[in-house]
Amino acid sequence: MNETILERQISNVPSVIINATAPLGNRKAWAIFIALLERDEGLRFNQIRELFEAEPPEISRALKVLTNAGLVARQARSLNDVGDAEASFYVPTTLGKALITALYRGLLPSREDAGPTRTHCQESPFSTGRITASAPGEE
Repeated sequence: MNETILERQISNVPSVIINATAPLGNRKAWAIFIALLERDEGLRFNQIRELFEAEPPEISRALKVLTNAGLVARQARSLNDVGDAEASFYVPTTLGKALITALYRGLLPSREDAGPTRTHCQESPFSTGRITASAPGEE
């Protein structure tokens, strides 16, 4: 493939879109992202590690990719916890929540729509209250 043509085409897509969707080609990152979307309170690193029965480097790599993409953020519950890796936790960002909602709406047909024309799209379970995905203090 011609690199110049490839770069010209890719340059038409905002880098935020390319960066946000890149980790979703990684099954481990996807799984961690979904686990975080399912929990209002977020998860600490060790909780994620235990949930997936994984080694710390695997979890670290996936969280780094998700964080760099802007889909997940590392937070502290109080000012005293800032900088304390043991006290911090991970939550999906507004971008992460919006992306999963857009994917559900754009790619999956609505339950009400059984016909050939689509007028309504299926809601993400993360945006309809069936599975909540708000960060602490966020409604």
